[in-house]
Amino acid sequence: MSERYQKVIQGRDSLGKILQMTEKLNMKRPMIVGSERLVAQLLRKAPALLQAPVFTGYHANPDLQDAEPCVKMFREQQCDGLISIGGGSAMDTAKAVKALMFAEDVNAAAENQYPEAMDLPHIAIPGTAGTGAEATQIAVTYRESRKVSLSHPDLRPDGVILDANLLDSLPLYHKKASALDALCQGIESYWSRSATDDSRVNAYLAILGVLDNLSAYLAGDRHAAEEMMDASYQSGKAIQLTRTTAAHAMSYQITKTMGYAHGHACMLTLPVLWEMMNGKDEMKETLWDLSSKMRLGDPQMGPKLLRGIMLELEMEIPNMPEGDTLDFLASSVNTERLRNHPVEMTKEDIREAYRRAFLPACTAEKQACLDVWRYYQK
Repeated sequence: MSERYQKVIQGRDSLGKILQMTEKLNMKRPMIVGSERLVAQLLRKAPALLQAPVFTGYHANPDLQDAEPCVKMFREQQCDGLISIGGGSAMDTAKAVKALMFAEDVNAAAENQYPEAMDLPHIAIPGTAGTGAEATQIAVTYRESRKVSLSHPDLRPDGVILDANLLDSLPLYHKKASALDALCQGIESYWSRSATDDSRVNAYLAILGVLDNLSAYLAGDRHAAEEMMDASYQSGKAIQLTRTTAAHAMSYQITKTMGYAHGHACMLTLPVLWEMMNGKDEMKETLWDLSSKMRLGDPQMGPKLLRGIMLELEMEIPNMPEGDTLDFLASSVNTERLRNHPVEMTKEDIREAYRRAFLPACTAEKQACLDVWRYYQK
């Protein structure tokens, strides 16, 4: 099945152009999925949508069953399209609704058993700059505490609106964590086994988009916020082509058991995974290329730069978990989901990566990492 081009409207105040997109996609009665705060912003910009049914009953890490009452409402209200507005959870819930609309039942959806075509328009409006979910066909959900990834080409939203105004009122921690998610996705996509020349263009734009605008974005610069929104979208386009690697696979239980936001959790292990690959002959060319693209020169600087960002942003490094917790974290990672990671990883490798991620750094090491990041910004 060939992938359809997304319709994209970008720029501040582009939220007010939502009706242009609903008309292009022939939506007469859409259902809106999102947080109350962002839905209210949307309705202020497009009062013609005031009669649209609204669903807000999803969780931060959405359970597949979260979508079932929304499906019921969609059918009862005779809707003909979806508008999601918010972070990855809102967009993934809307994708799950679409999946359940076409799958025979929830079990079939969880097994990615769908018809060849699922024709139901979906407009995604990200309220964060990080997940890139608006660009992908993947919906990350949970079922009985087990991660379930829904995937089908037609789950990729048909339209996207990138309005940086939606970032202005985000809590600072969520701005930081979302930006780290986009950076992780760019790096993981770049070194993925599935990387192509095309995917590396998107990954490159995501990586530099975050690195070059992060500090200004967090300081409130409006142009930097627009650049971060685009970097997030580019990171989504990159992982749509390649999928993610070990840092993402290892992040989910950190989020579930320790409560850290997804991007924060990913960045805990990413520097360690880079270090573990630095000594691999088969990774030498890729890591030198990536480091060159990141304007670092030497791959040894990559992990230091990433740790320097974490330190500068004051993103907490958790205390070393008990041995049983490390064993649980390692066993929770499905090694099948690591097939895109550029090197083979055993359960012992995964456990060691977790252990090293939680090791406290000495003062000298912290200072060296901070120095790399601060020099990088000059």
